[in-house]
Amino acid sequence: MSPMTHALISYWHRLPAESPAVRRKALDATRERIRAGIEPHAALVPFALGDVDDGIVAAATQAYFAAIVLAAGAADATVEAITEVTDWVRRGLALNRGAVFGALLALEDERIDERLRALRLALSTTEVETASRVIGSGPGQRTTAFLEDWLTLIADSPLQRERRLLSALLESGRSAQAA
Repeated sequence: MSPMTHALISYWHRLPAESPAVRRKALDATRERIRAGIEPHAALVPFALGDVDDGIVAAATQAYFAAIVLAAGAADATVEAITEVTDWVRRGLALNRGAVFGALLALEDERIDERLRALRLALSTTEVETASRVIGSGPGQRTTAFLEDWLTLIADSPLQRERRLLSALLESGRSAQAA
């Protein structure tokens, strides 16, 4: 077994026994150790792939992506990082795919959005709902454009609940901007 498999199994053993608040503190401590150079950025992967809490998964996903980009710095490394984190959604590696999707979309990165376009119709209704929660009530300009395009894509489809979710998210964004 790979070291990552062992790390995920260990995480899953702790998951039922630890509250989200305890896991969030562990995530924050891991992020600090990564910033200090004590741990590799891969230490964030069990939080991103193995947790079920939207906030923990989203924070771990964004921190992992940022750590890879910061460590690598090169454009090729950024493309590899985008491929890796979007594959978590594409291959169903994350327990909470919706939170990973929402966290990546909220990064407002054109290159990530391009990869996510190919994945958006593969999300279940529950995953679209989760992604909407992660994105929150104030999506940025690029995310808003992505959501509008998605809504147009499914306009004539039977995906009524998804249309309502995306419409509500866009409306909340407009309301937040108007306020």
